[in-house]
Amino acid sequence: MKRSRAALDAVSVLLYPRRCALCGEVIEAGKKLCPECKKALRPTGDLCRKCGKIKEHCRCDDDRFHCEYAAFAAPFYFDKSIAKGIVRFKNFGYTELADSYADEIVECIKEQFGDIRFDCVTYIPLRKMRERKRGYNQAQLLAAAIAKRLDIPVEDLLIKTRRTKTQRTRSAKERRVNLHGAFDLALGQEADGKCVLLVDDIKTTGSTLNECALTLRAYGADAVYACAVAVVDEDLRKSDAKQHL
Repeated sequence: MKRSRAALDAVSVLLYPRRCALCGEVIEAGKKLCPECKKALRPTGDLCRKCGKIKEHCRCDDDRFHCEYAAFAAPFYFDKSIAKGIVRFKNFGYTELADSYADEIVECIKEQFGDIRFDCVTYIPLRKMRERKRGYNQAQLLAAAIAKRLDIPVEDLLIKTRRTKTQRTRSAKERRVNLHGAFDLALGQEADGKCVLLVDDIKTTGSTLNECALTLRAYGADAVYACAVAVVDEDLRKSDAKQHL
C-alpha cells in the first residue's frame, strides 16, 4: 500500500510539478517559493503614500498631475522573479498565482492603510475584445481574491470605453494623454459615497490607476485607495544594472 502511494506521488510530481507561488517556476516538492522569490525586493521603510516607493526614489514632487487616489501600496518591486511571475500571470495563463498575490497585497494594505474600511473592491478593466482574446482579466482575478480575504464585495464598477495605444514605451506625460477619458462607470453601477479599493497588477507611472480613480471620484466616490502586486522603480533598475557592469 505504501509502495503504491509512493509510486502515485512520484507520477503526480512528474505530471503536475510543484511551482513557486509567486513566479510559477518549477520547485522542489514541499517548497512554496523558489530561492529568487524568497529574497524578492519589497518596498520597505519610509515610503511615499502616492507612488509606493521609498522616498529617496520618489519623484512625486516633480509630477504635475493631481493624484486622484488617496494612497497606493504594493508588496513587491517589479523586479527579477516577481516580474517574470507577473508577466506569466498576465499573459500566459498562470492564473493560480492570483491567490498568493492576493495574500501578499492584503497583508500590505492592512499594514499601510491601517483601519480604512472599504465598501468594495474594483479593478482596472480591459476592452472586451482584449479580454476575450486573453480569456481573463488578471486585475479582476486579483480583485476577486482580495475581496474574498477582506470579506467585502467585488464590484465591476468600471468599463474601458475606447482602445488605447500600448503604454509600455511611453513617457509619463504621454501615458496620461493616451488614457484621458478612456474609462467610464459601468452601466447600472453606483460609486456615490463609497470608499473603493482599486486593484491592478503593476503600477508603472500610476496613470492608469489615476485615470480610473478620477472616473470613480467624478461619479461620487468618497475615496479611492489603490494597490497592485508590484511597483516599477526605475532607480532600482538603474542601480541593479550598474552592479552588473
